[in-house]
Amino acid sequence: MVPEAHITPEHLDTTLETFRGRVYRASMDRALEEVRSWRSRLEATGDPDLTSIAENLGELEALLAAEHLDAEAVGRLMSELGEQTVRVGGSGVPEAVDEKLQRLGGLLDADGRMLRILSGRKDAPAGR
Repeated sequence: MVPEAHITPEHLDTTLETFRGRVYRASMDRALEEVRSWRSRLEATGDPDLTSIAENLGELEALLAAEHLDAEAVGRLMSELGEQTVRVGGSGVPEAVDEKLQRLGGLLDADGRMLRILSGRKDAPAGR
């Protein structure tokens, strides 16, 4: 179960507003800031499910901060994070948090899939 003190509807509203409906719309700096903030917040819970997400966020942070962006790897990890987020959302959290977790999880998964598709195209932009 997600401790409410660590994840509130307001935290999720801020994240969803950052992405304005699509994860790829955030700037790289803003995305890294958001990843770091969530990683820290989730690590502080001590909950094994959330700690697992925090570990993946750490991996995502490293991928995003790399000199050369590996869009395929970022896409795979975003989809995995989306699936993890949806599972946490369905685990008895308050309804206001669950709805936002489901939305965020869906965005992460959909944008992860899109990155993987685009990374396989010859005309896709390279790097950041």
